[in-house]
Amino acid sequence: MHLKPEDLPARLGDLRPVYLVCGDEPFLVEEAVARIVAAAAAAGVGEHQRFFLESGFSWVRFREALSSPSLFASRSLYELRARESRENLGRELPLCLPLIAPGEVLIVVVGALDGAAQKAAWVEAVASAGHVVAATTQSGERLFGWVRGRLREAGIVDEELARRISYCTEGNMGAAVDAIARLRAEPHPNAEALEAILGDEARFDVFAVTDVALKGDLAATHRYTDRLRTEARDPILVSWALARELRLLSRIAFLQAKKAPLADLFRRERVWPARQALLLAAARRLSAGRLRRLLLHCAELDRINKGRAVGDAWVMIERVAMGLAGMPGEGGARE
Repeated sequence: MHLKPEDLPARLGDLRPVYLVCGDEPFLVEEAVARIVAAAAAAGVGEHQRFFLESGFSWVRFREALSSPSLFASRSLYELRARESRENLGRELPLCLPLIAPGEVLIVVVGALDGAAQKAAWVEAVASAGHVVAATTQSGERLFGWVRGRLREAGIVDEELARRISYCTEGNMGAAVDAIARLRAEPHPNAEALEAILGDEARFDVFAVTDVALKGDLAATHRYTDRLRTEARDPILVSWALARELRLLSRIAFLQAKKAPLADLFRRERVWPARQALLLAAARRLSAGRLRRLLLHCAELDRINKGRAVGDAWVMIERVAMGLAGMPGEGGARE
């Protein structure tokens, strides 16, 4: 059977002989593996053997391990991590499935499988004998729904918190789960508590740069970008965060010029009420022309990050961030 990660816990009461965990989201992959291992241990599977499909790996010895009872436990769990060609895995794995003894478990962990690969014969063989869990990165509304579900599991029902967590942790689902766990321990799990958690987690995080820039705080914007550069943070993520805010501000300016409502835009972009006020204040401060120039700087920054243009990414990041904060001059505040 093919499962989503969130559907796995309900299926672990009936332990299957084989599980294939695939995907491009490391946190969800490892969480799924940990849940299967825990369920197997609870069911009396006493030994956990790990194998890595890499140079020196022998399928013959692996099949011998599957077919030979352990000297240390009556039931074993075998974990195979694939680091080699999936063609090899697809050829050899079906030969292993009949060798799994009753009550024992095989977990196979691979990277992302596209739609066609998930329909391959070897994947379907696993799905027939057990479960295939596709742990893919969530974004946009799917991420929001996932975070909202995790919050509800923690006993917290708050749409605004779900939107803020999904926005601030997009691309890092482990950070989202950590924020929810820490919120659960708070006596008052509200927006103020979340601000303290996120601020303590990364005081000079990339989102802090966009926040102080939107507020028009030039000194803090300079300090935060300088700190990120000193800490050797990834300029690509900082660039993405700045470009995202500028594109959103440009759409706000366009709609305001047409005297069109902003409610649909804010809903599509998952902008919670408190952040709406921040964006509207920045939109009043920056002209549409200046926003266009800052977006051109972002395009140049993207080329620098990709090695298609010569330049210092951090110099350009500071230029964009300070322009967003309202620094006088090119790309600065409304004239």
